[in-house]
Amino acid sequence: MYWLGFVVLVLVMAFIRYQTARQAGLWSWSKFFLTLVFIAVVCTIVSAPLLLMNMHSLYFWPVYGAGWAVAVGLFVWFIIKARRWKFPNASPSAEADRARDPQG
Repeated sequence: MYWLGFVVLVLVMAFIRYQTARQAGLWSWSKFFLTLVFIAVVCTIVSAPLLLMNMHSLYFWPVYGAGWAVAVGLFVWFIIKARRWKFPNASPSAEADRARDPQG
């Protein structure tokens, strides 16, 4: 039953982050859907050996480990690429302006 509270907590946190990013001009639906598709692909890479291979096979653990290694590598690559994304309507937030202002 605790998992239900955890799911609600994650959804509330996601909504709060969405509102904050939208107000700061850092939200993009296309990049959001690209991220969801990327997560689905990585989940497929990790779960495909579980669904398609015999777990008692000699090759299962090496293939499963390789799937996880590829998934971790893709996540690192995606994070590096996502940090460089530029948003067309990105304007500095008031908090960033205060941080730059020595008088503030």
